[in-house]
Amino acid sequence: MNPLSGLERPYSAGNKWITVQSELKDISGENKEIKLEIMGDGMPRAVAFFDIDKTLAHLDFLYKEAINNIFPGNDENEIIETFIKGFKLGNSFREFDRMHNIYSEGKIEWKDPEVYIKERLNLEQEKIDSIGNIIHDRAALYLKLYGEEAAKIADRIFISNPEHFLSAQIGPLYTLLEIYKWQGVLMFGFTANAASFVKRLAVYLKLSDYFLDIATDETMEGGGKEIAVGKMLEIARNKGILIPKEQLIFVGDSIRGDIGSGVHFCKNNMGFKGYGILVVEDAVALNEIRHLVNTDEYINSIIKIMPTYAFVVNDVPKNKEGNPSLLSADMDKFFFRL
Repeated sequence: MNPLSGLERPYSAGNKWITVQSELKDISGENKEIKLEIMGDGMPRAVAFFDIDKTLAHLDFLYKEAINNIFPGNDENEIIETFIKGFKLGNSFREFDRMHNIYSEGKIEWKDPEVYIKERLNLEQEKIDSIGNIIHDRAALYLKLYGEEAAKIADRIFISNPEHFLSAQIGPLYTLLEIYKWQGVLMFGFTANAASFVKRLAVYLKLSDYFLDIATDETMEGGGKEIAVGKMLEIARNKGILIPKEQLIFVGDSIRGDIGSGVHFCKNNMGFKGYGILVVEDAVALNEIRHLVNTDEYINSIIKIMPTYAFVVNDVPKNKEGNPSLLSADMDKFFFRL
């Protein structure tokens, strides 16, 4: 299956459309209604999980002010660069454990997230992820403060300039959302951010038009995004939706944090299989990913287990109306197997 255009499953006279209530609210405060196409086997065509930041939108304009408010007195540009580099870690408990140790404990070498992974995360992951110890509780407090700050900033910007959120959207990926919506695919968001902040993003980025729910850091306590996948699928089951176990799609900008989470989930849940779509900005970023695949044994193992496709945002052509064109003859220029 090509997860961009190859979602076709055999047509059956038993295919039907259903409407289910989303867990997300729109700008009026009402829960959205999501339409799904149920195939002849009683299941949706596919289930897709989308990361948000750097996948669906560029949110640096929110993060920069919020993180500087949490860790004041540092170089503003340097700290946001350090913060963003840690997005690959899988959840914000790990990220804020790293940030605390860098800016409060002097662990400057952990600005390189790979060093943090080797020296800290690989040794203390269970404590960092799980409730009931000082390491996790400290990170959770940072997350709470950060979520509150980011939510206030998002409110202020939306009130003064709602178009800012529209311009933050990554157009080709919203086109993919529209294609999946048109095909009746069941979709979820999953993001390493606090629930208080994500509620705003669901409204201001219009994500409630597409997702049944969005998993947040609170959903992931005890692990990473792989924990969230199971919890989101349980929400669908509770609404009477059967899950097509071999038709999962994981979309994100991190092999380790997004595609890798899908691999971990499928490994731990018998019968599940998936596909990855790795979002990269341009040819330079793509070359960096290819280098990583060739030199990092763990990253290489992920794409060997889960078929993963690169989606090069800046190479997507536009149609006559100036909109991104994904289902085109030029697909092999921007979408291909890693």
